[in-house]
Amino acid sequence: MPIVFAAPLAAPSGSSGFQSLFMSWTGFDGSVWDLSDPRGAVPGMGPGVKGLHMPAMTVYKSETPLVPGVDLMGYRIGERSVYWPLVFAAKNVDDWEAKYAGFFDSVHPIRPGIWTVGAGDKARTLPLTGQFAGDYAFTRDPFGTGRALIGVELTAPRPLWRGKPIRKTFYAEADVDFIPDEPGDDYYPTPIATFAKAEIDNPGNEPAYLTWIVNGPQDTGLELGVDGAVIEVPFPVADGSVLKIDTDPAGQFATLDEVDVTSTLGFQIFGPVPSRGTSPLTITTSGTGSVTAELVPLHWRAF
Repeated sequence: MPIVFAAPLAAPSGSSGFQSLFMSWTGFDGSVWDLSDPRGAVPGMGPGVKGLHMPAMTVYKSETPLVPGVDLMGYRIGERSVYWPLVFAAKNVDDWEAKYAGFFDSVHPIRPGIWTVGAGDKARTLPLTGQFAGDYAFTRDPFGTGRALIGVELTAPRPLWRGKPIRKTFYAEADVDFIPDEPGDDYYPTPIATFAKAEIDNPGNEPAYLTWIVNGPQDTGLELGVDGAVIEVPFPVADGSVLKIDTDPAGQFATLDEVDVTSTLGFQIFGPVPSRGTSPLTITTSGTGSVTAELVPLHWRAF
């Protein structure tokens, strides 16, 4: 058997552009904590973070003695476990106590805070609640050392990382473009994002449900849908009014000018936007108000 020798991978050099990923925690109380730098931030994130990579998945299978192997029927993603090794260090006792107390006051067992990883358009968020076993032991007195490494266990009841919302607004089709007879006159082109050409991207790993925002005027019978699942609105939306429909099964509500009209909307079949592609949308109306579709991509990982 031949033996192949290979040089080990070289560690990235400081000039290669690598730098620590930005992380922050927004507690349920609204306080914001920068977790990026264990040497400067209080608290700072140490090595051994859990929750950034793939979630646990249960795969459903079926089998028959007539066919070797199994058939893969589907999968389910349960809640996600998260672990933070946090370094609490300070130059004086008062600062250490204030930061320690303030941080743990921001973590609640049922009211979620938000973990943010990355910055700008690449930022992703994950709502988290605290898990408190009550068995943590201080091996050294932090009031004497000014330092403690505390492992914090959290849970993401909704385990998918949320990306930057995608929001697209569509308009009624104009009859014709008005092209001016004289140079310098105003030109009113037909909007490109028309109801007939409505579509939306979903770059996430999982299907995602839309929130529809409808501006009046819209007549009774407005139809909104994706992938064959169409909502029919059984009432008009007056000029200046705004109808909002959240189709996510975790919420599923409708408001008209911020008044709950979920029961008036009645039973509807809500469908998600398939993942990893662009899907056409159904917007059928004789009204002239705009319609906005908003989608939050859902990802398996933080990056």
